[in-house]
Amino acid sequence: MAWRDTLQSLQTELAEVRAERLRQAKIDESQRQSERQRLVDLANSLQINQLVEDMNQVLLRREGAIEAYTSWDPPEDKPEDDLDILHPADDDDEDDADYISAVLTWDEDGEREIAVDLGLSDEGLYLQINGIDVRPEREALEQALVEAFREELQI
Repeated sequence: MAWRDTLQSLQTELAEVRAERLRQAKIDESQRQSERQRLVDLANSLQINQLVEDMNQVLLRREGAIEAYTSWDPPEDKPEDDLDILHPADDDDEDDADYISAVLTWDEDGEREIAVDLGLSDEGLYLQINGIDVRPEREALEQALVEAFREELQI
C-alpha cells in the first residue's frame, strides 16, 4: 500500500504544479498580448505603413510591392508548409520575439528592398530599417527611410 500512497501524494503534488504552470502561462500570455498591442500602437503612431506606401506612390509610381505583417500572424499568401521552412518551429535562440514589418520591394536595375522592422527583443524596443537601428520617432524614421532609398539606388 505504500506504493499507492506515494502515487496519490505525487498526484496531488503534480496537480498543484500543473495549476501553477497554467496560471503562469495565462500571465505570460496576457503580458505578451500587452506587448503586442504596444507594438501595434507605436507602429500606428509612427505611421510606418503609410510612410512606406507614400514612398511607393511618390518615388516608384506604385510600381513597388508592399508586404506588411506581424510575427504573430503568419503571412496569408503562403501555405502553412512553406511557413515551417521559413520559420522553423520554436527555436530557443530566437525566444519568439515579436515584431511588425513593412517591406517595400521593387525592380530597378536589379531587385531593391527597404524593410522596416519594429519589435521587442531581450534588450527592449527596437526600430530598424534594412537592419540599421533608428530612434523610434517619426522624424528619425522619415530621415532613415530617405537614406535607405538613396542607399538602395546608390544615389
